[in-house]
Amino acid sequence: MIIGLLLKYSKSGDEDYFKTAKIMTAVLAINFALGAVTGTLVEFGLVQAWPGTILAIASFAFAPLALELLAFANEIATLVLFIVTLGRIRTSYSIAILAVYWIFAALSGVLIMSVNSWLVAPWGTGPIAKSIYPFMPEFGGLAADAQKLVILKILAIASGMPIQAIIQNPEVAGKVGVILTDPYVAIFNPFAAISALHALFAAFSVGVSIALLAFSLRYYTGGEKRNLKAAKVASLVILVLFLIQPTILGHFMGEGVVEMNSTKFAMMENAKETFYNPMIALVAYGDPSRPIVGFDEFERQCNSLGDAELGDLAGQLGITMDAAIATAKQVGVKVGSEEIQNAWNTELRQICLADLKKAESRIAVVHAAYYTKIAFGVIGFVSAIALFAHFRKLPLLSSLVDRILGRRAMLILPIGVFLGAAVPSVLGWYVREVGRKPWTVYGILYPEELVTVVGYGRSFEFAVFMGVIIAAIAAFGMVSMYFVATRGYRYLFRGDENE
Repeated sequence: MIIGLLLKYSKSGDEDYFKTAKIMTAVLAINFALGAVTGTLVEFGLVQAWPGTILAIASFAFAPLALELLAFANEIATLVLFIVTLGRIRTSYSIAILAVYWIFAALSGVLIMSVNSWLVAPWGTGPIAKSIYPFMPEFGGLAADAQKLVILKILAIASGMPIQAIIQNPEVAGKVGVILTDPYVAIFNPFAAISALHALFAAFSVGVSIALLAFSLRYYTGGEKRNLKAAKVASLVILVLFLIQPTILGHFMGEGVVEMNSTKFAMMENAKETFYNPMIALVAYGDPSRPIVGFDEFERQCNSLGDAELGDLAGQLGITMDAAIATAKQVGVKVGSEEIQNAWNTELRQICLADLKKAESRIAVVHAAYYTKIAFGVIGFVSAIALFAHFRKLPLLSSLVDRILGRRAMLILPIGVFLGAAVPSVLGWYVREVGRKPWTVYGILYPEELVTVVGYGRSFEFAVFMGVIIAAIAAFGMVSMYFVATRGYRYLFRGDENE
């Protein structure tokens, strides 16, 4: 939005565009600070509320998160440089600096999304998930030490201890050591690129829709031309985003879900039983004659495992029961041979069926969230086109919009655009996160294996405390951005006391 306003200013010399860009810069600075604060809370959460994720952070997530720190440092430097030089150097130079900041900001998003995408599609774990859940794909080649991963899983089942409680023992690091052979495997996960683009464009859409709504409402209530000019810029940007995000990127994202997350796709389509729908099949598979695979087919594939046991899987990897017992002693996990034997004899079919039932229990809420998301996306798409037509006077369409809505178009359509961006974004994340349950790492690790064993960290009191903190940050942040945008921005302008 700021780049668009500065481009308009450089071409027209109209100070209104420059003033609005300065206001948005102040809002951006506060928003960036809020991102840093809430990001810190997230990082504390990873190592305190979810300490078991250290296993992932120290392996698959290490390279992306290390590189993200570098990108974040460059974000800070370029944003500060843009703020302090805006209005003091050529506008083209300011645009270039902000574009570099934007590249680093997007890179941060891409790298973080590569970690989240690995949780959704654990690339580099090869056939490990498929050996227990036959309906899952193979997640690339095996870039991890499967023996060590399976031994940790056996010890967790046998001892009843979360994996995080096991790996916190100092002896484990020495025994387990390095489990990953390719530190960049999460970045080159084929699901990561489209996930990152989809998430970034969703974020762009939400941000621009908020700016559009603010400028439109200010103009509707006050009639100030400066806000109308900014709203016109925003309407073009949001139209381009809506033409790309839900259509092109949404389609490729859907293809990735079909390929990588079969249970999630079945939840989205309410496929308790396999059914035929040519339209959905054409979009999902490119073949209208293919069935939409349901949970009945997943259950059949679980049963195809027969009497195979976890010990059989371990044996295929060269792990013996004696080796598992010895490892337990070496890493300080107090578990007897009887518990190891019970874990060893656990039927893969029973694990598969039990987890399948947990996933199926979420089908109604995921299905409802997904189609609500689609409905609001359509509202936003139509609203974006109509608002652009209202501003640009397109043949037929503009007259139709003006005849139906009149001046209220500046009130109703920006609200539709905002809802069409924000609601799908929130529900999209909900579908993504809940859709991979009952796993935190799809097909590999459960939430109960990663969450803290400290009781207070899972208590109602602690949840309320953190809720109050997060709500306070959100409330004060929004108030601060509103204050800066409406009355606290005079210091930004070029020393003109009349501003």
